[in-house]
Amino acid sequence: MLLYHVAGAILLFRYVFRDPKVDVRLLALGAVLPNLIDKPLGTVLWPDYFGADRLFGHSLLFPTAIMGFALLVTRRGRRRRGIMAVAIGAMLHLLLDGMWTSTSTFLWPLFGVAFEAGRADYWGNLGAIFTPTAIVQELAGLAYVVYLYRSRGLSDPDARRAVLATGRLPV
Repeated sequence: MLLYHVAGAILLFRYVFRDPKVDVRLLALGAVLPNLIDKPLGTVLWPDYFGADRLFGHSLLFPTAIMGFALLVTRRGRRRRGIMAVAIGAMLHLLLDGMWTSTSTFLWPLFGVAFEAGRADYWGNLGAIFTPTAIVQELAGLAYVVYLYRSRGLSDPDARRAVLATGRLPV
């Protein structure tokens, strides 16, 4: 669910933080990073070992570690803001996935190192993943992307190039 996580993270960030200086490229990276880590690990590399598709990246420890890294290693400035955008994107991913409902994964490793059993045969059952709820979520993400495209004047090629170069949405 790419559009749901990316658009949802941008929407929530813009509503909660109201920071026009955020690099939406890094925020979007953070919003998909838990899936980029966990899906290959749990479903391709070690499906027999983990037996789940939500692992370390879907734990609260993951974005907290990224934030801790940003605070310990960087000084104020663009680099710290970028790393924090990745961490906030990952945190918003957990919120959008409703990870608080599976406490053994969300609070990993507080309740043990095992993860809740999930869809280990993720790639073999892609048709089963596209439930009506998932389709509605993706359509909502698409609707918000279209809204941003139109309201921020991204039909102009120069505006699109500026967003790709700076990561900032036009005001």
